[in-house]
This record gives sequence, structure tokens and C-alpha cells, in this order.
Amino acid sequence: MINVSFEAAREGGFIFPQARAWMNIKDHAYMEQLAQDAALITTPNTAVPAEILAYIDPMVVEILTAPRNAKKIFPEVKKGDWTTPYFKFRVQEYTGVTTPYSDYADGGVAGVNENWPSREQYIFQTTIKYGDLESDMASVAKMNLASEKQKAAARIIEIDSNRFYLFGVQGREIYGLLNDPNLNASITAGTAATGGGTEWADKTADEIYNDVLALAASLRQNSQGNITEDTPLVLVLSPQSNSQLGKINQFGLSVRQMLKNEYGDRLDFVELPELYNATSGNTIMLIAKEILGIPTAQLAFGEKYRALPVVRELSSYKQKVTATTYGAIVYYPFAIATMEGL
Repeated sequence: MINVSFEAAREGGFIFPQARAWMNIKDHAYMEQLAQDAALITTPNTAVPAEILAYIDPMVVEILTAPRNAKKIFPEVKKGDWTTPYFKFRVQEYTGVTTPYSDYADGGVAGVNENWPSREQYIFQTTIKYGDLESDMASVAKMNLASEKQKAAARIIEIDSNRFYLFGVQGREIYGLLNDPNLNASITAGTAATGGGTEWADKTADEIYNDVLALAASLRQNSQGNITEDTPLVLVLSPQSNSQLGKINQFGLSVRQMLKNEYGDRLDFVELPELYNATSGNTIMLIAKEILGIPTAQLAFGEKYRALPVVRELSSYKQKVTATTYGAIVYYPFAIATMEGL
């Protein structure tokens, strides 16, 4: 028999908080009573927390934004750096007249006239911040928070760069492909035979094809012969307009096939979501990529992405990222033709 009480055992440093009595292996009746004691101290449970069983997919689903396709129309070029306030380019025109020849006359003068248009450079920035606790908590979820925020900064700069290439910067001498003040006015689309509307959704394949031909005729007329049958072209459309190029005529040819038959490989297609306007409808652009070896336009910047030093705070970090833009530099405005109301 065990004669030591629980109180005496506790005084000796032996503590059994949930014990009810000493087990006496010689007392069979007591053993049977103890074995039949099914009262639980804890809450009855037969499962593990559901969170432990959850499967965390390693694939990350990114929330999408509209594609940035301005650079599919014209290339991006670097001009200067972020210290450059503006840049100039030379526009040169040959001048002169002739007169009837005479041995004793020096009539007629040939010369050159030069202009120096300029474009400002706009510097823009964004900042990323991440805390020590925030980063450690993210790492438990196998997420590199600092890296993801750096990617976010790059994405935001890319989105704004695309917008500046198309629309420029308000209040500055920086213009875009869609609002350069030297562009020709948009031409009017033809009307549908049925219903009389101008939208492509209401037109047949042949009527849509004729709209593109009318735009090409306007482009050729504006160039006064500088755009030839060999000039590479790009047709820029909204996603809605681009889908209409799949319409079939009575001979089983789609609008896209007819355009390819007419222009061959010198015609490219680019989707530009910004060409849709809820008020005015869709716009299309037909652009000659270059004239006599000179690009019609360039998308210019001084710095594409400059990461400044990481600054350590008391329990966090911050970093500024900057970039610059001149917008779109349109050298030959006549080589861009537009049509609205589609």
C-alpha cells in the first residue's frame, strides 16, 4: 500500500494536478473502477484543424490589367538620361527657286531651312515600403514580400509609361501617339447600307474592308506620294474592332484575309485597348512605320527604370523607383491616319 498522501508528495516537489488517487495494483476492485472511468478532462474531438489539411497551391494567379501595346507600334529609344531637361531634334527643309539661264545672270537661290522642335522630359516615381514583421509574416507563407513589391513598382512604371506614350503628359510639351497636335484630323467612316450606321458591328465584311481602304487612301494622299506600295504599315485597332475583321463576305473571305491579299506581309495588326471610347466608339489608325528610312515616330525615355538606395528605418525599409519619358516623338505626322466612330 502507498501511504504517502498527495499533500505530502506536493511538499516534496511531486505534483500531479489531474490525479484523483494513487493506483494500487494489488487492489483489483479499484483497478476495475479506474478502467471504467471514461470522464474526459478535454473537449471531445476526433479531427485536426481544417487549416492544417488545406492545400496551398504554389501557382500565383495575377490580377490582369489591359496590355501595354504602344511599343508594338513603334520602338522605345533612350535619349539622354534623367538629368536631361529636354531634347531637340532637327527638322530640315530644302528651299530655292530657279530662273532662266543667262551667262550674265545669277538668278535663283537654293538654301536650307532648319527648325529645332523640342520635347520636355517628365520624371515620375513610386515608392515601396515593407516592415520587418510584415516581411517575416509573409515569409511564413513562402512569399518574398520585398521582391513582390519591387515587381509591383516595375509594373506601375510600365503602365504609366504606356499611357504617356499614347497621351503625353498634361500641361507639358509632351505628347502621345493619340493626341499629338500636329496629327491630321480623323476622317469619317462610311455608312452601312442597312441601318445607315458607321459602327463595324452593323456593317458587312465588304463595308469594313472599304473603310480600311478609305483610310489608306487618306494616308497616301497626305503623304503626296512618299508612302508607296513598299512602305510597311500597321493597322491599330481596339479589341472590339479587331474582332470584326473576322467577318466573312459572300465569297468566304474574311476582312483580314482581304487585307492580307491587298497588302501582303507589309501590313501588321496591333490591338490597342485605348482606342475604344464609350462616347465616340472605336477608332482605328493606319500608320506608315517609316518614311525613306526615318521612323514615323519613336517612344522616347531618358531612364527606363532607376532603383534608388534602400533606406533602413527603425523597423522597416523603403525604396524609391523612378523613370522618365518624353512621350511619343512624332517626326512625320502625315504618316498617321485615323478614323473614328467605328
